[in-house]
Amino acid sequence: MLAGLVAGAARAQTTPDAGPARPLVIPQAEGERQGKVLGRALACGAERDRIERVLRAGRERMLAAVGRALTEERYALALDDAMRLETSLPAPSPGACEKALSAFERLEKAP
Repeated sequence: MLAGLVAGAARAQTTPDAGPARPLVIPQAEGERQGKVLGRALACGAERDRIERVLRAGRERMLAAVGRALTEERYALALDDAMRLETSLPAPSPGACEKALSAFERLEKAP
C-alpha cells in the first residue's frame, strides 16, 4: 500500500507536457538591445527604409510574443530610448560601424 501511495505522489508531482518551450521574452530588455543595434546602424549610415522595415518586423514579433500592452509600454519605450541615445553619441569608428552594420544585418534577417 505504501508503494502505491509513493507512486501516486510521484505521478501527481510531474507536470503534463505543455508543448514546445517558449523562450522568455523581456520586452524592455529586447527593446533596449534592438534599439542599440538600430541606432548604431543608423549612425553608421544604414538606409532609413531598411531601419523602418526592421522596426516594423520587430514590433510584430513582440506583439506576437507578449501582446499589445507590454509591446507599447515596455518594448517600444526602451527601443526608442536606446535609439535616441545611440544616435546622439559621436559617430562610431569604422571598425565599430562594421560591427554595428553586421549586427543590423543579423537583426534584419531574424525570423
